[in-house]
Amino acid sequence: MKIIYEIFITTIYALSIPLRLFSKKIDLFHKGRNNTFKVLKEQISPNKKNIWFHVSSLGEFEIARPLIEELKLNFSDLNILITFFSPSGYENVRGFKYAESITYLPIDSSKNSKKFIKHVNPIIAVFIKNDLWTNYISELKKNKSIIYSVSSKFRVSSFYFGIFGRWFLDRLKMIDFFFVQDNESKLLLNKYSIKNVIESGDSRFTSVIRTLNEDKLIPDLEKFTKNKKCFVAGSVWSRDMNIIKESIMNSQIKTIIAPHEISEKKINELQNIFKNSCIRLSCLRKEEDFKKKILIIDSIGQLRYIYRYAYFAYVGGGFYQNSLHNILEPAVFSSPVIVGGLYNGFKEAEDLVDLGGVISVKNSIEFSKIFRDLCANNEKQKRLGKINLNYIYENEKNNRKVINSLIENLRLSD
Repeated sequence: MKIIYEIFITTIYALSIPLRLFSKKIDLFHKGRNNTFKVLKEQISPNKKNIWFHVSSLGEFEIARPLIEELKLNFSDLNILITFFSPSGYENVRGFKYAESITYLPIDSSKNSKKFIKHVNPIIAVFIKNDLWTNYISELKKNKSIIYSVSSKFRVSSFYFGIFGRWFLDRLKMIDFFFVQDNESKLLLNKYSIKNVIESGDSRFTSVIRTLNEDKLIPDLEKFTKNKKCFVAGSVWSRDMNIIKESIMNSQIKTIIAPHEISEKKINELQNIFKNSCIRLSCLRKEEDFKKKILIIDSIGQLRYIYRYAYFAYVGGGFYQNSLHNILEPAVFSSPVIVGGLYNGFKEAEDLVDLGGVISVKNSIEFSKIFRDLCANNEKQKRLGKINLNYIYENEKNNRKVINSLIENLRLSD
C-alpha cells in the first residue's frame, strides 16, 4: 500500500504541473513548494526548540492561531514553524508575527518527509483537523517527535476505516494525542483501539472571542454604515452570489460583500452585477462614495473585523462540498448567520442550525424569505444572535485542554 500511495501522490503532483498555465492558485501551489527547503535552511535550525504546526488553509490556521500565541507567551525560546497545503491560506498569513517560519508543506513523498523532519527536528508536531499525511507521521515517529491531531473529526465513512484503509489506520495509531471535536469521533477511534483521545472542541472559539474583545473599529466602515442595519456577505463564491444577489439588489439595506477570491477579475464581476450601487473599499474617498448601498471588499485580512458591522451575515462556501467558511467569525458578534445547504461535517454549523442561530438555505427563494424576515424583525435578530454568542462562550471552555497538554509536554522536554 505504501508504494501505491507513493505513486498516486507523485503522479497527481506531476499531472497538476501543466495546469499552472491556467490557474494562479495551482501556480502558487508549485512555486511555493519549490522554495520550502531553502526557506527552512535559512529560518529553522534542527538544534533549536522547534514545534511544527501543519494547517491546510486559512480556516485551519485560525484554529492554530490561539495555540501558537499562547505557547509564545509561555516559552520565549520556542521556534514556531507553520506549513500550509493551500495557497489561499499561506498568502493570507505569511506576515504572522508569532512564527519564525511560514511555508508550504512539500508533497508527502518518502524523500520529502525524511528531508523535512531531519531538518526541522520538531519536539512536537501538530496537525490541525484532518490534513494528516502518512509519510510525515511515520518520519515523526522515527524522530521520536510527539504528534498531535487537533480539532479532528472522524466518521465511519472515513477511508481509514474502510476495506483499503488498514495501512492508513496503522499510521493514525502512531499519533500520540487526539483532541477531537465530538464524542462520535472519540468513540469511533476507541473502537479501533486508539485510546489517547480527548473531546476538546475547536480552538477557533478562543480565537473569535479574542477578536470580539479587541474591539477593533474600521473608520471607513464606521462612516459607510453610520449605525444603519448592514448585511455582510463573507467569503462568497460564484454560486453564493447567484443565491444572494437579487435580494441585495432589491433591498435598501447597506451591504458589504467580501469575495472568497480577491482578484481583479472577481471584483470586476461584482461591480458588473451591482453597477452604480456599489463601490470598492479602496475607492472610498468622497462624501457621495459613503452613500453607496453596496461596499465591495478588495483587500485581505480584515473580514473577521468587518463582521462587527453585520446586523446579520451570510457565510459562503455552503454550496460546495466541504467548503463552508468560518461561521464563528460573524456569530461571535451576536449576528444571525445564513449558509448554504452543504454544511454537514462542520460541527459548529450542525449544532447552530439545530439551535436556530444559523439558518441553512437551498436556493434564492429561501434566502430571500430569510433576508426580508431578518431585515424587518429586530426581536428575531437579537434572539438568534444571542444563541450564537452563548454557544461560542460555552464551547470555549474546552479549549484549555489542548494548550495545557502542549505546555506540559514542552516543559517535560526541557
